[in-house]
Amino acid sequence: MQSGSRYHWHAAHTTRSARVSTGRFSTLTIYGIDEQQWKSLETEVVGLFVRLLQVETTNPPGNETGCAAVLREYLAANGVDGVLVGDLPQRQNLVARVRGKRPGPRLLFTGHLDTVPADTPQWTVPPFSGTVQDGYVWGCGATDMKNQIAAEAVAVARLARSGADFAGDVIFAATADEEVGVDCGARWLCQNRPELVESDYILNEGMGGLWLPIDGKQVFLLAIGEKAFAQFRISTRGTGGHGSVPEREHSAVIDLATAVLALGRYDPPAIVSPLTAQFIDLLVVDRDLAEQLKDPLRARAAAHVLRARQPEIAGLVEPLLGATFTPTILSAGQVVNVIPTHAEADIDCRILPEMTPDQTRAIVASVLDPLGIDWSFEWVDVTEPNASPAPTPLSASIERVLQRDVPDAVLAPMCAGSFTDSRWFREYFPEAIAYGFAPFVGESMAEMSGGRDHSPDERILVSDVTYQALFFERLARDLLS
Repeated sequence: MQSGSRYHWHAAHTTRSARVSTGRFSTLTIYGIDEQQWKSLETEVVGLFVRLLQVETTNPPGNETGCAAVLREYLAANGVDGVLVGDLPQRQNLVARVRGKRPGPRLLFTGHLDTVPADTPQWTVPPFSGTVQDGYVWGCGATDMKNQIAAEAVAVARLARSGADFAGDVIFAATADEEVGVDCGARWLCQNRPELVESDYILNEGMGGLWLPIDGKQVFLLAIGEKAFAQFRISTRGTGGHGSVPEREHSAVIDLATAVLALGRYDPPAIVSPLTAQFIDLLVVDRDLAEQLKDPLRARAAAHVLRARQPEIAGLVEPLLGATFTPTILSAGQVVNVIPTHAEADIDCRILPEMTPDQTRAIVASVLDPLGIDWSFEWVDVTEPNASPAPTPLSASIERVLQRDVPDAVLAPMCAGSFTDSRWFREYFPEAIAYGFAPFVGESMAEMSGGRDHSPDERILVSDVTYQALFFERLARDLLS
């Protein structure tokens, strides 16, 4: 922890506490442990967390080795040996293992150490200071995802200190290069050192653990899969000339604008998988609207209604109804007084596990061909959609442990719109079950503005990161009992 940093524990609405009487004395318990144990756990988690936040791992260039070394030192002090491995000296991954006393399955706690760049002028505190104030830990990576890394590491240390009385192995992998992905992180481990990370059950990031209040319940997202990239580039060609003489009939720029507008406003055909239908039933209280959303012929119109009524829920449901087309990069011309002959736009397209790139290409053609413009298509990045089944012993264990501490919790399995390193573990270890989950029990998804990932003033409640460590420890004990 940064020298001079101060923080104070307090029982508030963000922790589930109770007063337990024993004879003449009354003891405050938080999530089933007494106040002193909670404060000790908080000190350990926040201390490690702050140290991780203070190592700048902006990707590019990364420098994850500095962060991995902090974790190796911490784990070694708790009797857990870790190894640094990787393709580049400055971008090493840390892998550690605690073996249980009995044979059993392998559980992998994993997460990435790199962060996106911080827009420093927009931050209230220095983004790499690991500031602790107002009940929060602040810093770039505070929710994506050094919080989970710190909590997992502390859970592993506590399991080791208590004698590892469980069946199987608990593996911890803190990896490099998830945000950009040039093969020196989780993918590199799966390809080059599979014996270090091959597991039966994997817990990672991916929107899981965020929750919404729905009909008196706390509905927690459980990311069991993720959409795939099907990103592409649209190019248009036209007649060049002097900017003083407009070229409206054969303008590459105007044609590109027409194409971008058409794709950006287009609602692709709806697909409602059984998983999405279950997710809709959990999140949409209006039963008539829910039935419309589950009908592929009415789903798109119903999604517009949902967006007007409950934009946060619509933001979760609508991307699961099919492909999404989001124009992100436009380019044309070099000087203002010359009409360019060429223009292009990159479209961030995400597709469901039920779709193929060829189907996506056909949808694009169905939108652009009727416009009468000269256009061409090029793939930019295409990946495979991926998912793990549910329910499984891992999802059942997550639900059991969570409901002991949050009795009104409900799990909502879903397919995340963003990608994570889980796709590499699913690809290289097809029998493994990989989920994204780290419970944010104190603040709802709405209170966190969707999660605070990649945002200025990224922060997490002290009580939430503390509970996450307790949750991961309890999950390992439950699953590997």
